[in-house]
Amino acid sequence: MESISSKYASPTRQSRVAIGIILIKFIRFTLRSFWPLVLSLFIGRKAGNSFEEVIGYVALGIAALNLLGSVLTYFRFYFHIEEGAFIIDKGVLKKTKTNIPFERIQTINLQQNLLHQMFGVVSLEIDTAGAKKSELTIDALRKEDAEALRKYILEEREQLVDKTSQESAQVTTAEREEEVEETILSLSITDLFKVGVSQNHLKSMAILFAFVFSTLNELTDDVEDLVREQLSGFEEYVVTNSWIVFLGSVIIVAIIAFLYSLINTVLKNFELKLSTRKRGLKLVRGLFNREEISINRSKVQTISWSDNPLRKAFKMFTLEIEQAGSAQADQLKAKIKIPGCYHQQVKHVVQMVFPFDISSEHEKHRVSHLLRYRLWLTVSLLPALVVILPAYYFWNPNALWLLLWIPTSLLAIELYYRKRSFELTAEMLRNNKGTFGNTHEIIQLYKVQAVIIKQSWYQRRKNLATVELSTAAGDISIPFIAMEKAEALENYVLYKVESSTEKWM
Repeated sequence: MESISSKYASPTRQSRVAIGIILIKFIRFTLRSFWPLVLSLFIGRKAGNSFEEVIGYVALGIAALNLLGSVLTYFRFYFHIEEGAFIIDKGVLKKTKTNIPFERIQTINLQQNLLHQMFGVVSLEIDTAGAKKSELTIDALRKEDAEALRKYILEEREQLVDKTSQESAQVTTAEREEEVEETILSLSITDLFKVGVSQNHLKSMAILFAFVFSTLNELTDDVEDLVREQLSGFEEYVVTNSWIVFLGSVIIVAIIAFLYSLINTVLKNFELKLSTRKRGLKLVRGLFNREEISINRSKVQTISWSDNPLRKAFKMFTLEIEQAGSAQADQLKAKIKIPGCYHQQVKHVVQMVFPFDISSEHEKHRVSHLLRYRLWLTVSLLPALVVILPAYYFWNPNALWLLLWIPTSLLAIELYYRKRSFELTAEMLRNNKGTFGNTHEIIQLYKVQAVIIKQSWYQRRKNLATVELSTAAGDISIPFIAMEKAEALENYVLYKVESSTEKWM
């Protein structure tokens, strides 16, 4: 480890491959930000409109300036280690110096896209508690150097933390055992296929529709005229065979959405492996963009697993492990998400992080039956009266087909109500919910940061309340329970928090 500390004792640049990584970031940023203007350039040329050409050339000029700035950024980026801290100097016109003490570092993650893999380098990301995004990203380092640097920083951080406790004050680096990783979960090609098949294809269809219509809007001001023009020769067939056309369109879109979900799942989760480490978990996955995400076990706040009808048929779950992070940044912080695993693997992971056996039976506390009636009124009947009946009288008699919403929503509400419950033990709370699928969340009671009791005007009349348990990874809500039970739950959780001597992170 002395070689690493001496190697990075003076300001050091990234690998030269970083120039290519920065250029790729620039190209992606330009395409996301200026593609409508670039498209207008070509449309303007075709239509002979000089205004669009001017806009296009302005966009290209801005892109050239950004390209120059991106290259200069590489030459003005330095990092080094100094007295238990990671220090970075960067900036072209505005220079900044950031000093990150080892104690503040939460996780160090490695990523590899296709270019990284070609040149044997990785992107190193350092996260600190409460940051909305990675505190520091080094675009390209030799993989061996990045792994050695991460190991050195994490071990130094452990020593600094250990010095504050009398119990571990005598621990030295030489006495530490070499860290051994054990793979506890991996996804085969067959598993990836099952995950891809059971993905949310409606979401993929929405993405495809959004892309198609946004592109059409850039190409023409009147999408309706464009569609009518393309189908002008098939008007009679479309009118006489409308159901066939509709069904065929749905099938085609569904197939495209299915293939999109399947390919995206395989590329993102290729050779996924979850392994245990000395103090936490490590997830490695991806084909073109290889990710390596680590989570410290002591900072894990919530573990949840869920399924849907297809996943249930495959006996698989989606597993999520969330660590401490600010409320504004929980979606941006490191999170381990396993899109497909089996019950024994879920059980193993939970027991590795929390000392719980999820197979054990505990008393289930149900929510009030008034939640069912409340949802019937607000989700099912009121929308039918406010939207469907006026549509029938003032728009089209075929709107009566929308009345199918009532039995469908009533079925969904009944399923949701039957699955809504929570289980409480001396150490943990398990929250159960779901509609057509099932979701289970587990938190350790001593890690709860706040207990909030809420009452709407309706709940006050019925002596009911909603309890929210706040953790550093987000909130868990338990709706429509008796006020007496809500207060008892609040008192019990706060007692467990105040009486516990364990650290919450």
